Amino acid sequence: MRIQIEGIKKHPWFKKNYLPVKPSEEEVNLDDVRAVFDDIEDQYVSEQSVAKEGGPLMMNAFEMITLSQGLNLSSLFDRQQDYVKRQTRFVSRKPPRDIISSVEAVAESMGLKVHTRNYKTRLEQISANKVGEFAVVLEVFEVAPSLFMADVRKASGDTLEYHKFYKNFCTKLENIIWKPTEDVANPSVLRSLTC
Repeated sequence: MRIQIEGIKKHPWFKKNYLPVKPSEEEVNLDDVRAVFDDIEDQYVSEQSVAKEGGPLMMNAFEMITLSQGLNLSSLFDRQQDYVKRQTRFVSRKPPRDIISSVEAVAESMGLKVHTRNYKTRLEQISANKVGEFAVVLEVFEVAPSLFMADVRKASGDTLEYHKFYKNFCTKLENIIWKPTEDVANPSVLRSLTC
């Protein structure tokens, strides 16, 4: 059984040199407190989740860390996760509007149904016999001022069909996909960010 607060206060060790705290009657002026904190807020940059002028979401450092396969802990929390990857991504130096318009054009040429809103696009393959149906969500993030990442995730359907689609899709998007030279970047980062 655990000791209660009253038991601690009655213990001889606790009573040795103990002086109870007496609350002070000092009056606090809240205007002074507000003035101090208002000044602090002016000195720091506030973090915004949406980029300037209604652009794509800015990717923060924590989101970038989860892109590293060695540091990604999602398998600990997602018990439903397939052994086959359900998410892929590519990097582009093209403006986000160009990325989205290229994605839409390629998807429509592949016979997919396309829905776009705020740098997020849903692509659906619908068939009469329900075989090979899948849905994909593609979202563009700003990684740096002139570097954008398209995160492509399987929303529903067969994972193998998704991977066949993705290989074909990337081949048709080669004009917007940025492939850095080997001496520019770390190879492990390239493997996780390119088609």
